[in-house]
Amino acid sequence: MDNARAESEIFTGIGVIAVIGCAGLLATVDGHLGQVNVALILAIVVAAAAAGGGRLAGATTGLTAALAYNFFHTQPTHSLRIDHPRDVITVVLLATIGVVVGELSRQRSRSLWIAKRSSLGLKRVVHVAQLAADGADSETLIAAVESEIRLELRLAEARFEMGGVAGEDRPIIDERGVIVQPLRLFLDEGFALPAEGADIAVAYRGRDFGRLVLRPQRPMGIPGDQLRCAVAIADQLAAALASMVR
Repeated sequence: MDNARAESEIFTGIGVIAVIGCAGLLATVDGHLGQVNVALILAIVVAAAAAGGGRLAGATTGLTAALAYNFFHTQPTHSLRIDHPRDVITVVLLATIGVVVGELSRQRSRSLWIAKRSSLGLKRVVHVAQLAADGADSETLIAAVESEIRLELRLAEARFEMGGVAGEDRPIIDERGVIVQPLRLFLDEGFALPAEGADIAVAYRGRDFGRLVLRPQRPMGIPGDQLRCAVAIADQLAAALASMVR
């Protein structure tokens, strides 16, 4: 996500420079092109920046394009005053285009990220299930489960405690992927794990084998689908342990 933010800032900077440069350059040939064509050219630049950089780039570039068009191409020129109502509409549309296209781009990027995240989570579940199916010993399986959950939830620690009772010292994460506690902190895309961490019960058909203790690196919202993925991985461990002690 940090890379996405940096990319958005790059598109924002390029978009702002591009629309100011285009507006100034087109002012020298405004009489030949006409204001409608000038507005269309600026709209294309705004749309390109918004499509690449999302909401921030779209809103910033759109507003800059509106101000640049107003400054260079509306009467009186080289001022931010507008005399003709038609020019007011054009300025508003330029700003709106940036916001709308930027939001659409952000939604598309978010959908792609969620799909990628879900695919990675599924691979983690399958990896643990495959280890169990191949007859991996409990030590290897537990290490894999701890690693996969730690990576999936970006934790400081994920540790299996044999025989521990889930929820005895910390809130639990239930089978729905919900952190069960009276007060929950929502950050970004989901609820944050409490500072003391949370437990996932490792149980199979009424048999308790222990708990997975999850400790966060920092306050950070975790989407529900990722918490459910962690529960699914814990269930794979429980099923495997049940088959080992028959």
